[in-house]
Amino acid sequence: MPIDATLSVVTISYHDPAGLTRTLDSVAAQTYAPLEHIVIDGGSGPIVEKMLGDAQLSYWQSRADGGRYDAINQGVDRATGDVVWLMHSGDCFAEPDSAATGMTALRVAGSLRDRWGYGRARIVGDPVREGIEWGYSPFEMRNFALGIRPIPHQAVLFGVDLLRRIGNYDVNFGLAADHLFMLRAAQVELPIVIDAVLCNFDAGGAGSVRPQRDHFADIR
Repeated sequence: MPIDATLSVVTISYHDPAGLTRTLDSVAAQTYAPLEHIVIDGGSGPIVEKMLGDAQLSYWQSRADGGRYDAINQGVDRATGDVVWLMHSGDCFAEPDSAATGMTALRVAGSLRDRWGYGRARIVGDPVREGIEWGYSPFEMRNFALGIRPIPHQAVLFGVDLLRRIGNYDVNFGLAADHLFMLRAAQVELPIVIDAVLCNFDAGGAGSVRPQRDHFADIR
């Protein structure tokens, strides 16, 4: 694959220096290039600011924001690449070549900038679910819309033209705003399903420790 399309990895964080360190190291270890890394931190304080200042980042900020989806929107707006990958603090690429695997799959399917796709996520940080992989194939619009076959958000990559077409994440929708965003993407362009584990999903994050009934309530 010609290495010419730029991948923008966007990471949001807040008071999670240990998780952010894992994510920074994971992105830095990726074999794919060119790659830019953007970190939007919600104002975690001097320790995180020093960490970000010492890292080799394309852009970072550490100041108050309007919550996780406002932070995502700010990060996407800063992205200059052809494809955007949202890898939150604590989450990591599964392997050093995971970014390359995702970019190759999108390129084979057609124009990178107009498409999106997802692979599988491996759950980490939860003794009960440790090592479980999830990510449904084939994609089924109805079951996805109902929340029966959800897509792991950290295993998704979006072409930037598609992102500009569907607009921002809804900051008022609650923790299922990523599901709403991907539904809007699917209504424009069906996703490419990538047969690979692309990320390790930190099961201690905000979206993964809520009762399942609350998640379904948001979706409905």
